[in-house]
Amino acid sequence: MEQNTPWHIIDKYFKNQTTPEEIAELNSWIKEDKANEKLMSEAFNVYTVTNPIQQPLRPDMGKAWQKINQKISPPNKPVIQLFTKIKYVAAIAILLVAFSVFWFILNLGKDQLLQQYTEIVTPLGQKSMIVLPDSSFVWLNSGSSLKYKGNFNLNEREVILNGEAYFEVHKNKSKKFRVKTGILNVVVYGTAFNIKNNPDDSFQEITVSEGKVGISDKTGELKQLIKGDQATLNKKSNKIEFTHNSPEVVCAWKNNELIFDNTPLEEAIKYLERWYGVNIAIDKKMKGKHNYTFRIKTESLREMLEMMKIMTPLEYEINGKDVKIFYMN
Repeated sequence: MEQNTPWHIIDKYFKNQTTPEEIAELNSWIKEDKANEKLMSEAFNVYTVTNPIQQPLRPDMGKAWQKINQKISPPNKPVIQLFTKIKYVAAIAILLVAFSVFWFILNLGKDQLLQQYTEIVTPLGQKSMIVLPDSSFVWLNSGSSLKYKGNFNLNEREVILNGEAYFEVHKNKSKKFRVKTGILNVVVYGTAFNIKNNPDDSFQEITVSEGKVGISDKTGELKQLIKGDQATLNKKSNKIEFTHNSPEVVCAWKNNELIFDNTPLEEAIKYLERWYGVNIAIDKKMKGKHNYTFRIKTESLREMLEMMKIMTPLEYEINGKDVKIFYMN
């Protein structure tokens, strides 16, 4: 059988080089025996593995797209090419990603802003009035500062005070108003009060002008104060003294009036330094010997010193923002 196999015709057939007569002869040979048909099949498999078809397919792309579009597109409607659709999808995907990134950054920035502090500082010799985001009013005395976070008035209202301030808190029973300052802190819902806690003072003082004020330390609430009550903390001993004082006298500074009522010289000097924005050096001989009772409203620094000179044998020297007081007794 091997000798009768028309290999030359089979080879030409695989190369697509046979004539019609040779094809007829090959078909007759295949039909003669099942073994010939099997051999032809095996020969074809061997040929396709060892000699892959090199001639590329050249389909009519125009007709192919037309047939595809007829199947996937409704009639009488313009056909959008696949590449164009891909571009649209890609553009939408890019926009979604960009928006997601922008939203993430926006919220991250928002969170950061909510944690940032706003701080108001009043220079020495000046006073300022502030309206907080919750419509509360704060008067800052000279040399004082107040700060609060961007999330103020979201869940609760909290400020940090350094120095002296008078508060008129807008009433809101659902949101506490908290003042953090030194050892004693204040918690209210709506009232008016004065807090004095200058760094160079030996005491911290809270005076209620209207309503009720809750004061607390690190251990919790200590006491409720009402109008006219005053809590004074000795910073050295940490002892608190509760007394009654006139709010009009204590809070007069916010109305541009400074009142001394039997005030020791050393304490009065600290007030005067902040009031006029100067540095005052006093004679050591004067310390612990004199108390003063007088009012200052529109008086200049020199006029104030002349008032003290009437009450005490002293002389003074003014050199810019530096003042020296000499004891003449």
